[in-house]
Amino acid sequence: MAARGGEGVWVVVYDFDPDPRYLVNVNRAPGEGGETKQGQVPKGGEPTTWLQGPHVVVLHDLDAGASMAVISLLFLAVMYVVHHPLLVSDRMDLDTLARSRQLEKRMSEEMRQLELEFEERKRAAEEKQKAENFWRGDTSGDQLVLGKKDRGWPFQVDGQEGPLGWMLGNLWNAGLFCIFLIFELLRQNMQHEPAFDSSSDDDEEEVRVVPITSYNWLTDFPSREALESFHKHHVQNVTRDLPCTCEFVESFVDDLIEACRVLSRREAHPQLEDCLGIGAAFEKWGTLHETQKFDILVPIIPPQGTMFVLEMRDPALGRRCGCVLVESECVCKREKLLGDVLCLVHHHRDHSALVGKSNSSIKAALCTGSHLDVYKTVQWFRNMVGNAWALVAHKYDFKLSLPLSTTCCKLRLDYRSGRFLSIRLVLGVQREDTLVYLVSQAPDQEQVTSVDWPESFAACEHLFLKLVGRFAPENTCHLKCLQIILSLRDLQSLPQGASRPILTSYHFKTALMHLLLRLPLTDWQHDMLSQRLQDILWFLGRGLQQRSLHHFLIGNTFLPLTIPIPKTFRNAEPVNLFQHLVLNPMAHSQAVEEFHNLLAQVKALPCSSLAGAR
Repeated sequence: MAARGGEGVWVVVYDFDPDPRYLVNVNRAPGEGGETKQGQVPKGGEPTTWLQGPHVVVLHDLDAGASMAVISLLFLAVMYVVHHPLLVSDRMDLDTLARSRQLEKRMSEEMRQLELEFEERKRAAEEKQKAENFWRGDTSGDQLVLGKKDRGWPFQVDGQEGPLGWMLGNLWNAGLFCIFLIFELLRQNMQHEPAFDSSSDDDEEEVRVVPITSYNWLTDFPSREALESFHKHHVQNVTRDLPCTCEFVESFVDDLIEACRVLSRREAHPQLEDCLGIGAAFEKWGTLHETQKFDILVPIIPPQGTMFVLEMRDPALGRRCGCVLVESECVCKREKLLGDVLCLVHHHRDHSALVGKSNSSIKAALCTGSHLDVYKTVQWFRNMVGNAWALVAHKYDFKLSLPLSTTCCKLRLDYRSGRFLSIRLVLGVQREDTLVYLVSQAPDQEQVTSVDWPESFAACEHLFLKLVGRFAPENTCHLKCLQIILSLRDLQSLPQGASRPILTSYHFKTALMHLLLRLPLTDWQHDMLSQRLQDILWFLGRGLQQRSLHHFLIGNTFLPLTIPIPKTFRNAEPVNLFQHLVLNPMAHSQAVEEFHNLLAQVKALPCSSLAGAR
């Protein structure tokens, strides 16, 4: 079907599948100048064509300049989206940059696919046009393009012949494109990106840590040389052998765990997985007090035919913990991975009875009711470690003792030289496919029941610091800052009447991790030690003043996606680690006093003028 209008405009329509749903008016609606039927031209000379079904519509004599203008505007829009994906610093969030690049790559692939599809449809339309012309006996030209013979250059402008004429006619488009590219290059070179972004002045004090402003709140701050000297004498000398000791501890515990697996192979008890070193010593920020204490996380999984169901308590109650419900499990889920192997629970009575026996055995030995009991599980693990030591004792030249503990398995290694090591084996149940565990060892200040397993984020924090060490420049000062602060804190005495400190090493570690996300890693080079140390103290001091220090993993929008945590954590409300200071003014006064004592320890070091600090 074809219709011809004024100015030699042709509309060529190929109807493949008429369908009233695809009714399209090419020019104007009926009723404006009279009703028009398909293929007819109204009196005014304007063609009005109604199309039905999927068609291939080819138009000719469109203004080439207008077409190129539309293409240029679309290209500029796409370039703007690509160059401005999010107002987030790629130095602060590597995951955002990676997602932007993946989106750009996917858009490019989709664009190429659309271009190929368009070319294929165009080629099919041309072939069909040739076939129809052949059957009509029209052989005046090899190809009809938009209703006219192809004159060699499809984008030809009236009055200008050939490619040169087309280029001259659309020179303004090329100039516009060049101006856009020059503007983008200048913008990227001249842009000064701050360490933190903020949408308003009111929010700036909440999320931005500007080192320049922090330099003014503490005068006579120690120089980098003084801090380096203190670190060398009070930290580096006493922790020189710490990496080798950590490696030995992990190797020794692995040996014990392997012996435990041999002993429990025929028992219907939880299975032990590979251990993970956690805490200050394994995260490489340990001080003198951490050189002889080592924490090892030992994940456990249920035996075959049994599953652990985690029942998390409401965090609003003030404690982040959960219960481990022990239930029977059909082994079909595991055996489906083996192909056509039948589930023996449903097809073999003896094995079904064995599974039922194992389930009742673990409930009777390790559970209170239907929930896994912390005390019973730790006692079972402690007995197993004692039996495993008998198998591997010939390999080592120290004496192993197991001090009593209800929440972890303590090991004490005594050497002939008088040196000893203390190791704590903490049992943990993994939460989903994350690095968050429900562990047997609770913080000292928490009182929990025997079926409550506290939530631990130690593995996530260990992974974060490990990633920082991998991507940061060599010889960074972030761990050195934390070691200096904790060493100075250990040198001071508690305020009068206090039984234990309010500010713990975890509070200083949390402040450090927040700053590692908000400051570029290049700002943590060794020559920035004095500035970064002051930033940590300023960050924690401001938190004490506001009685607010947010948890690093819960509700942290800056947290990279490479840290596996439950999905609900990212969108949750931030957890205030200083909430107890809001409820207890006496505890807040003690924390402030401890902080001022720490500042006094810092000022006692050799000082330098801040004028040349940066």
